Amino acid sequence: MKKVIIEQIGNGILVGLGTCMLVFMVANSHWDVNGTSSFQFGPFGILFLAWLIVFGIIRLGLSKLDQSYHTGEGELSAGDERERKISQRALGWTYRVVFTLLIIELFGVPVMSIGFGSRLVLFRQAVVVVIGSTLIIGFLTYLVGWIYYDITE
Repeated sequence: MKKVIIEQIGNGILVGLGTCMLVFMVANSHWDVNGTSSFQFGPFGILFLAWLIVFGIIRLGLSKLDQSYHTGEGELSAGDERERKISQRALGWTYRVVFTLLIIELFGVPVMSIGFGSRLVLFRQAVVVVIGSTLIIGFLTYLVGWIYYDITE
């Protein structure tokens, strides 16, 4: 269970930092038709890169300590048939939650664009936050599902 917790929390932090970095980029970068542009990652870009390196090292260390964990498979690494079954059930639960959110977003984003009116940058930031939040909710759903099925089986 330790590998799943580490993987999901690490992925959630990675997506959270990536979302913050993209929100900053949308607000502070610009592209002009005359060819000038400014592209800024900001402090979240540095934190994202730092976490990417640290998380990579953590995953590598985990693969050395836990023989059932493989960095290429991540949270889907299974040591036995029981873990495979738990993973499949948690994935099914995650699939339903994420696709429900995506369907809501499919209809919600156009409606949301009406509410933002001419504030295009704010709308773009909101879309990035919505997509990033969906990914984080997916990671948390998998984690909670995995723990739930691990306890009940």
